[in-house]
Amino acid sequence: MSDSLELDSAAEMPVSSSLQLPISSIVRAVCEAANGGPDLLYEVMIKMSLMVEATAPTYGLSIWAAAPQQKPSLRWAEGLEDNEISAGEQAVAEAFANQGRSIKAKDGDSAICLVLSVSSPAREGAVLYGRCVRPLTTQQAKELNAMSDVAHLAHSHLSSGFSGTPIDGISKIPYVSALPGMVFSSRAMCEVARSVERIKDSDSTVLVTGESGTGKELIARAIHRLSRRSENEFIPFNCSAVPAELIESMLFGHRKGTFTGALADHPGLIHSAENGTLFLDEVGDLPLPLQPKLLRFLQEGEVHTLGDPAPRKVNVRVIAATHKDLEQLVKEKLFREDLYYRIATLTLKVPPLRDRAEDISTLISHFISHYARKNDRAISGITWEAIQILEGYSWPGNIRELAAEMERLVLYADDDGYIRPQNISPRIYPQGNDAPARVSPENLDDLLEIYERRVITEALRRHDCNVARASEALGLGSRQTLYKKLKRLAIDVTDFLQEDTEPGMQFRAERP
Repeated sequence: MSDSLELDSAAEMPVSSSLQLPISSIVRAVCEAANGGPDLLYEVMIKMSLMVEATAPTYGLSIWAAAPQQKPSLRWAEGLEDNEISAGEQAVAEAFANQGRSIKAKDGDSAICLVLSVSSPAREGAVLYGRCVRPLTTQQAKELNAMSDVAHLAHSHLSSGFSGTPIDGISKIPYVSALPGMVFSSRAMCEVARSVERIKDSDSTVLVTGESGTGKELIARAIHRLSRRSENEFIPFNCSAVPAELIESMLFGHRKGTFTGALADHPGLIHSAENGTLFLDEVGDLPLPLQPKLLRFLQEGEVHTLGDPAPRKVNVRVIAATHKDLEQLVKEKLFREDLYYRIATLTLKVPPLRDRAEDISTLISHFISHYARKNDRAISGITWEAIQILEGYSWPGNIRELAAEMERLVLYADDDGYIRPQNISPRIYPQGNDAPARVSPENLDDLLEIYERRVITEALRRHDCNVARASEALGLGSRQTLYKKLKRLAIDVTDFLQEDTEPGMQFRAERP
C-alpha cells in the first residue's frame, strides 16, 4: 500500500471539532515509522496514546504485550481494579486475535482498546487498554476509531513489507517501573518495582516487610500477576486472623475424623495453591509450635496432611509479609532463626508513605476518581490548599489511612463538588492550628504551574519529544506520570507532536 493511498484514505476520516486532531499528519508519521521498522513504529504508537487520552479521558490505563499465538501478558497498569484488568485481558486477547484491527468503539462504551503494534516473528505486539472517566460520546467514538484505522493502516503497511524471515529471538516490549494494581510515582517505589521485576519468576520465598497499610499484599499480588504462575491461584492467608489451633488444619489440611469436628476432608490452602502462590500475611504472628512444619514445607516442598500416612510433594511459591521486626523476634526466641533465614531469602522493604511524599498527590488523584465512582458522587476537584494539608501530614496509617480519608472527603465534599480544607479531618491539620493555613492560591498556583510547564516543555524539546526519555530525565518514574502532568497542565499535545525534529518520530503537520 502506498503512502499516497494512505493519505487519501485519511482525508475522509473524521476530525474532532474540539481538538482538531491532525489525522493526515498522524497517518504520515505512522507510515514513515512503519517504513523505518517495528521499533520506530512502536515509538509513534506510544505517542498516539497521548491522543487517545486527549480524546477520551481515562481513570485507568494498561499496556499488554504478546508474541504470536501467545496469551497476552500485562506489562503495566495504573488505576485499574482486578475485575477491570480481567475484563481488559479478554478485550486485549480479542484485539490480538483480530490481526491488529482494534475493537470498534461505539457510543456509550466505558473502555477503550487500541492496538499499538501487531505481533510478528520479529517483535511482540502491544495493546493499550483503558477505562473511561465517563461513557464515550458518538464524536469520541468516531475519533478513536479514526486513530484505530490509522494504526491498522500502518500495521498492514509494515506486514506487507516484512520479509517473513524470523530473527533470533523476539524483540521484547520493555517493562516499565510499575506494578499492576498499584499507583505511585516516587523513585523509592520505582526501585521496589524494579526489584519485583528481577525476582518475579524465582521459586524462592519472598519476604515483604513494611509498616501496616503500606500495601504489602498489593506487592505480593503484583509479583504473582507478573510471574509465570499468574494463570494459577493466588491464595492469601492471614496468620493473625485465625485461632492458633486452626492454623495447621487450614494450611496443611486434614482427613475426615482426624479430630473432633473434622466432618469432611479438607485439602488445605497449600494444596489449593498448587502451581500458584501462597501469601502468608503477618507471618511474624505464626505460632511457634507450627513453625517447624512450615519450615519443612519450605525446605522440602512437601506437605503432611493431618491423618495422611505420608507427606506429599507440592509446587507452591510462598510470599510472606510482616510489619514486625523478625530479627528482633528471633533474638527474643519468638521466631525460629532457621525459618527466618529460609523466608528472608529475597526481601522487599516497602517504604512508608511519609518517606515517599511524591506519591501522595498521585494517590489523592487516584482515590478521588475511585471513590467518586464507587459512591456515585460528582467531584469537581480538590483545592491546592487542601492538597498542601494532606501532603504535610505524616500518615502513620500509610496508604490505608489516606484511602479512608479520601473516601470521607469524597462523601463530604461541598455542594459544588470541590474538596476544600474545611472538609479535612481535624487530626490532619498541622499541629497547633485550629484551621488550615491559607496561602495566596492564585499567585502560588500560577507560579508553580508556569514553572512546571516550562520545565516539562524544555525536557520534551531536549529529548525530541520522546516521552520515555523526558520522563526519565525529569525523575518521574514512568511515562504515564508525565502523561498525567501534560493533561493537568493543559499542555497542547498536538503542538509537541507536530514539531519538526527527528523524521518519523513525531506527528508533523505540513509546513507552507
